[in-house]
Amino acid sequence: MTEKIHHYDIVIIGSGPAGEKAAMQASKLRKKVVLIEKDPVHIGGSSLHTGTIPSKSLRETVVNLELLRRRTHGIKIQFRDNITAKELMYHKDWVIEEHENSYRRNLRKTGVDLIHGEPTFKATSATDSEQYVSESGEGSTAQAETSNVEPMDTEGTAIRSKRKSRSKKSKASKIDTMQGTARFRSPTLLEVTHAESDKPISIVAKKIIVATGSSPNRPDWAEFDCENVFDSDTILNIQKLPRKLTIIGAGVIGCEYACIFAKLGIRVNLVAKDYSILGWLDHEIADKLKERMRESRITLRFGEDVSEVKVIGPKQVETRLVSGKVLRSDAVMIAAGRISNSQGFGLEEIGVKLGKRGLIEVNRETYQTSVPNIYAVGDVVGFPGLASTAMLQARIAVLHAFDQLQNEQMPTALAFGIWTIPPIGMVGKTEKELTEAQIPYEIGVANFKEIARARIMGEDRGIMKLLFSPEDLKLLGVHIIGPRAMEMIHLGQSVLFYGGTINYFMNSVFNYPTLDQAYQVAAFNGINRMTFDL
Repeated sequence: MTEKIHHYDIVIIGSGPAGEKAAMQASKLRKKVVLIEKDPVHIGGSSLHTGTIPSKSLRETVVNLELLRRRTHGIKIQFRDNITAKELMYHKDWVIEEHENSYRRNLRKTGVDLIHGEPTFKATSATDSEQYVSESGEGSTAQAETSNVEPMDTEGTAIRSKRKSRSKKSKASKIDTMQGTARFRSPTLLEVTHAESDKPISIVAKKIIVATGSSPNRPDWAEFDCENVFDSDTILNIQKLPRKLTIIGAGVIGCEYACIFAKLGIRVNLVAKDYSILGWLDHEIADKLKERMRESRITLRFGEDVSEVKVIGPKQVETRLVSGKVLRSDAVMIAAGRISNSQGFGLEEIGVKLGKRGLIEVNRETYQTSVPNIYAVGDVVGFPGLASTAMLQARIAVLHAFDQLQNEQMPTALAFGIWTIPPIGMVGKTEKELTEAQIPYEIGVANFKEIARARIMGEDRGIMKLLFSPEDLKLLGVHIIGPRAMEMIHLGQSVLFYGGTINYFMNSVFNYPTLDQAYQVAAFNGINRMTFDL
């Protein structure tokens, strides 16, 4: 019996922010799209289920809980102390469910085909797949042949009865609907098996985008049991809150979780290999973060390497350091970086080059891999590893794949948001970078205690720093620590992107009282420093 082949213009592997954006963009170009997700139940990738969305939802719960517990605005609010892990995770779980439902609705609207499965590349002859591609042609309107795996909707229900009502829309956008599991025979031929069937079907596409994300690194010196020893994924399923927690790794993830648990009254050890935290931050911002962390009773242990993490009893874990120190706690979370999800489907065998920790090597302007028809975007290619940048990378990749890329490019100055407590926002150069590059600069500072809105909020301990050229006042960098820093940073990013000066802040009219007035205060402070040599 002749094997049935399903033709698509583009295959997208992974349904996280990058995969979703790639699918939407390809659909807007009226291409026939198939989206593959290995998780048999969920879509949205680690960003939705174990990363960005759940951790920030958990942080929101903790921040609001802390506001309720303290005396605020002269009113004392009583709140019980014995919060359970289940109660703590309620809002996080609700946000994930609602976001995933919204995601599914968006996919249905655009007719993107969702296949649950995990792809594997095989370095076999591509003769057949090239023949299939030439028969279908890029942008072909040929409908996919019916496979032995019955198409399913997002709830796993057969949709033959629904297909007629959707056929008109699918034909117009050149998109079919089916579900299954994937395996690659060549750079253009994909083998797909439904989660409940061992018999594969075949998909051919000229273009493929890999958006499979990353996973937590699990060092071999730790006993991960998901009861006492966790990584950044499994910590979200903790059943009982510890009295004392050791976090290994003082990167973004480690610092964010240290702040979250400390605000719950949990004693936290934060172990850092370096002699500082987040060394790429502006030095003053980093110092203020460390000060606030210590106030939250986070013990910062710098310059320490870990030799072993061992469970010694129920809710008893020992963390042994190379220096000879032994840290005892109820639980340990290891945030030792992340590994690219590029392994297991034979990318190297078909010629795709991989780097350190499995990162896929790409052209940073087009996101093409070493195999011209295959692209990679998001965490799987490494820095900066942000959902926001992953979505833009995906759009650029799709536009380039179909010769539609014109002026779009990744901005050189990316806005970073760190969801510590207090949060941090930054864009552009730091003082250290400007000094090393021998670029003259001046500084303008706004202390949040000068900002009426910050005092009203009871959050007046933050600062904003503007770095700018003393010659032409052009903005060079913005660094913020304080409430809503992640949102405030976007104004600075916009001015920086268009090559603006701090005159914009001085001559703008900001609503009063708002936190964004800090830009104006900082700009005038910078001018005063130049004028009066303050």
